[in-house]
Amino acid sequence: MHARLLSAVATLTLLSACTALQPRHEAEPPPAPQVEAPASASLAPFLDTLAKMAPGDAARQETELATALAAARQDPSASNTLRYALALGSAGHPDSNPVEAKRLITELLAGEDKLTPPEHEFATAYLREFDARVALYAELARQREESEQKLKSVDASAGRRADQLAADNARLKKQLAEAERKLEAVAEMERSLLEQAQQAPAETQRP
Repeated sequence: MHARLLSAVATLTLLSACTALQPRHEAEPPPAPQVEAPASASLAPFLDTLAKMAPGDAARQETELATALAAARQDPSASNTLRYALALGSAGHPDSNPVEAKRLITELLAGEDKLTPPEHEFATAYLREFDARVALYAELARQREESEQKLKSVDASAGRRADQLAADNARLKKQLAEAERKLEAVAEMERSLLEQAQQAPAETQRP
């Protein structure tokens, strides 16, 4: 029994020694969380222009539009042209012109003066927005033209009816005057016959 106990102790000691000799694998650190890249700094001028062109201050809008135009004329780079197109096409100011803004951006996207990838994506998004506004304005113009044509048609029809009523009224007045003359002639004839009838007995009583 004592021998069996010594054997078990020896076995445990051997197993412990083997475990101690095995190489230890350190735990791998967890993967670092992915941090989203901040928005490109190249879009900051465009965002600033759009903010200044927001409705509410006509003087601010006019100043920003003039500034963007001057920069595009002095240095007609792709970025300056895009900034001016965004200012020009912005809604809510008297000089808003999405048609011209759409043309400028279309030429930029097709031209050799390339935009940066963020600028290209930004320009494409606003091209769709300007294109939708241009289509909306065209539809409104078509509806306005149709309404004006209908109003003109109604006015012309009313004018024709008024002319017809005036002609009918004149014709009726003429007929009434003619009837009155005929009645007067009949009345005069009746008076003449009555006078003749009154004179006839007196003439028959004369010797």
